[in-house]
Amino acid sequence: MTAYTVDPSQAEGLAEIAASLPLSLGPTGDRAPQLVAVEGSSGWEQRAREAADGGALAVVVGSPSLDETAGDDAARLDGDHAARVVLAWDFAANPGVLAAAALLDGTGTHPRERARLAEAVVRVPPGTDLDAALLDALVAVGRVAGEPASVRSLHRSASSWHLAGEARSGAPLALSLLVTNAAPASLRLRILTDDGGLTAVVPSPETAAPAEVRIIGRDGERLLPTLWETSRRASWRRAVAIAAGGTLSADVAELHRIIHLIPARLG
Repeated sequence: MTAYTVDPSQAEGLAEIAASLPLSLGPTGDRAPQLVAVEGSSGWEQRAREAADGGALAVVVGSPSLDETAGDDAARLDGDHAARVVLAWDFAANPGVLAAAALLDGTGTHPRERARLAEAVVRVPPGTDLDAALLDALVAVGRVAGEPASVRSLHRSASSWHLAGEARSGAPLALSLLVTNAAPASLRLRILTDDGGLTAVVPSPETAAPAEVRIIGRDGERLLPTLWETSRRASWRRAVAIAAGGTLSADVAELHRIIHLIPARLG
């Protein structure tokens, strides 16, 4: 397996991730990093473009925020630049979410098409950027329940944000962001159908505890395989696959579809 160079000082926790993928990542030494980490704060699209133009084979953007270029089509990442960018969401990038999305996408009939209700509850610690947390939650909902048709804000305060909308099936969508230290950060997602549905509990990105994804149907409940991996490590594995030429990323296009749904609700 080819070892790609990465600079562990680029992002917090990157040294641990690099050490956990010893066959895939190595120190830069005298060479420029082939895999580059970019902070998801304002201006991340431009920084990701510069990294790609500088020779990076893949770029990992940590916890991307609503960028100031979101409304400027000319400034957006697209084409080959976007195809090499992995958005390292705290919850939506969890391997359990990715596995559930892949399973549902490959099934002829599944809960998202027959949903009667979709709801998500996100718990985050104080100091979290709620705009970024909402984007993360909506991407996770989109990957499992289908991208929402609409979203509107009902109430926002320092301790919570409640939103409503419509799922792809036409079912009502309820979304709550709760700011608390009383329990670990998590995402809880539920889709209800006439004969069952789907539930997903996604843990904090700080832990490698697996997500629990259960699909309930007429013949019983199915627990998807548990994957003991953090969302951050999973994102770097995806970056390695992109660098190897085995896959491309559609994360940036997905993000801008989500932003387009709620352009006046964020920021």
